[in-house]
Amino acid sequence: MASRNSFDPGGHGTHGVRARGAAGYHRRSNPLQFAVTMVLLASLLLLAMAAITRFTVGEPILPKWLAQAIHRPQPALPPGMTYDFEIVNPDTKRPMDVLPEVGVIEMRLAVTNDSALPMTMRFKSGSQCEFVVRKVIYYVDGLFALPIEVWRSSYFHNVSPKPSALALQPGETKVYSATFDLNALNARQVPAGTYRVIAIFDKWETSIAIDKPL
Repeated sequence: MASRNSFDPGGHGTHGVRARGAAGYHRRSNPLQFAVTMVLLASLLLLAMAAITRFTVGEPILPKWLAQAIHRPQPALPPGMTYDFEIVNPDTKRPMDVLPEVGVIEMRLAVTNDSALPMTMRFKSGSQCEFVVRKVIYYVDGLFALPIEVWRSSYFHNVSPKPSALALQPGETKVYSATFDLNALNARQVPAGTYRVIAIFDKWETSIAIDKPL
């Protein structure tokens, strides 16, 4: 009896070692699965971040439906309203394909009531339209895009805090414009590269990509 009793604990001990060994085997396989999972999640996160940064400069890398799915819906113009946005040379009144080294550019946003009924838009302040110029800096072979603001039409302008309104009859057009002077004083802020010129009308916005050559 004593011999059997002394043997049983050893037997249980041996069985316990095998059980722990089996469990240890499963634990050794988990780090690989965990690493693969983390790599996949990191890749998806990286792609999502890249899509978000490029979407902000109007250059999504994902299909349109997927890019829009990971962003909040963008405000739209009222039904029946159309627009035309362009960058022109204020002297020749012709559209500009590139930014000049030195000179003046004019931004124009024309909104038209193409519906058959009068249209009225109300704004929270006296500012109805604003223009912004942003330099786009690309990282990781263009995977990421960082927009840096270099100019805004409201700089050094007093905007009335009182609400305002825009009333358009059928077929009527309202043109908003602003000029940006590229000179020696702001040469460092506007170096050669890719830019986005943006028109913001209430909460809706549109943009044009334009380069400034060396």
